[in-house]
Amino acid sequence: MSSKKLSKSYANFVSQLSTAFTSSSLQEALVDSRWIQAMKTEMEALEKNDTWEHVTFPDGKSTVGCRWVFTVKHKADGSMESYKARLVTKGYT
Repeated sequence: MSSKKLSKSYANFVSQLSTAFTSSSLQEALVDSRWIQAMKTEMEALEKNDTWEHVTFPDGKSTVGCRWVFTVKHKADGSMESYKARLVTKGYT
């Protein structure tokens, strides 16, 4: 792939995208300290914002599952800004 026709800043951005590793599973993330720190930061934010509370679970009901989503954030110039981990509910209705 050639980047000759891209502006310098956009070529840098595309280059950074290809070098940043986004974890696709929890098992992959747990071996990288950057992802572990991102997960800790997310959990601290969830606790600080009182996102949930512990309650007695009603009989006959089931929980909604959740999963981790991992993203590498970039600045406008293409440089890497941070690793983000988000705990999201699965899409049940």
